[in-house]
Amino acid sequence: MKKSFINLLLFVLLSVFVFGCAAGPQLSQMQIRQLTTKMIDGNYENVFRATMTILQDQGYVIKNTDMNSGLIVANIDRETSGGSQFAQALFLGQITDKNTIIEVSATVNKLNDKTQELRINLQETNYSGNGAKNNIKQIYDEKIYQQLFNDITVEVKRREAINS
Repeated sequence: MKKSFINLLLFVLLSVFVFGCAAGPQLSQMQIRQLTTKMIDGNYENVFRATMTILQDQGYVIKNTDMNSGLIVANIDRETSGGSQFAQALFLGQITDKNTIIEVSATVNKLNDKTQELRINLQETNYSGNGAKNNIKQIYDEKIYQQLFNDITVEVKRREAINS
């Protein structure tokens, strides 16, 4: 009885681990653009600086900026969560991904004096213990993008209120 319960528990945990990591549906280029792009009301400089501020607030390290082209590149090094490391050790006998780097590139395009187009791309890179890249993938989680755009919009409004 105990052995069958343990086998059932291992099967459930393995299923969650395997199916929880499955890739989502494929998005078209237009769907990706809609997900990663938003029109922001505000002047160019406020949108550009608000984007940098929000990225820094979330722990990203700004690696490169160019206000003329509107480009911001930043990244964050996130340790894999303890629960994920436990699951890897349990099922694989080792921890394969100790580090994950999330890189963000944001581009602010000036449409006019009052509205800017902001496009954000997020990429996740998993590294092995020896520093080799294991997996690189684009992040297309609607909640993440929506939260970023909302935070940036609020920061633009805050800046505008201060400057008024």
